[in-house]
Amino acid sequence: MIPFTSDPCDGGYFRIASLNPNMGEWSVSVKILNCWSVSRGTGRELNMILGDEHFTQIQAVVRDELIDNYLSRLIIDEWVSIKNFDVSRVNSILRPVPHRFKIVFRSDTLVQSINMCSSRTYFNLTEFVSILSGIVNPNICVDVVGKIVNVRELVFVPSVEHSQGGYFELYFDLRDTECIHLECRLTGDLAVEFYDLWKHRSRNTVICIIKFVKLELSQEHRWRCTNVTGSTRIMLNPDLSITDEMLCWNPENDQVPIITPKENAME
Repeated sequence: MIPFTSDPCDGGYFRIASLNPNMGEWSVSVKILNCWSVSRGTGRELNMILGDEHFTQIQAVVRDELIDNYLSRLIIDEWVSIKNFDVSRVNSILRPVPHRFKIVFRSDTLVQSINMCSSRTYFNLTEFVSILSGIVNPNICVDVVGKIVNVRELVFVPSVEHSQGGYFELYFDLRDTECIHLECRLTGDLAVEFYDLWKHRSRNTVICIIKFVKLELSQEHRWRCTNVTGSTRIMLNPDLSITDEMLCWNPENDQVPIITPKENAME
């Protein structure tokens, strides 16, 4: 285990991979990848996913009484330094990232905006074949990417368990470069948001990246992905190299190109 980063420009910050509850004087340089609020009894809790320069991610939590102190400085896609915080074990069965521990803000936690020239993206992309074969741990959220196909209609599902009398639900498939289909199920506000974006798309072929989704078994005992309220993020045709790569495999006419081996490949 290497506690400090080896890069001189990191200024001696600890790597996320090294964080554990056995020490109390931590400092990290991280990018805020996601931020959402969760109700906890009569209060609320601010949750974040943070990533460092080594592509390692960790969950972070700000308790109700401290949220107002930090909210204005916690902006998605911004880099910050965080000092003086606790590290505790993630007790929930479902984890948004593989890290076993989470950062817990204290009243003396310091957050400062920092300038970083890094344009790195943080994806834990998982192959569809691995998901469908059941070898992926369903207790850890994953990221998936594929072409959107077979979008069904947005429906309202009545439920007495929901305060609004039910919830919106939407099903569609993602297709990867191996022509394998993965069913996706979205619920709540994210289903409505996705459906609106889909209806107003500017091109026929849409590449979709879904971050922090959980895996579940359908009634047909087939693995699919579904959103986790608050944490799941959807990106349609993002300006990324992976989008261009997927579009090459998924042209407008939906024909997957046949790649023939080059002759005299050893020359």
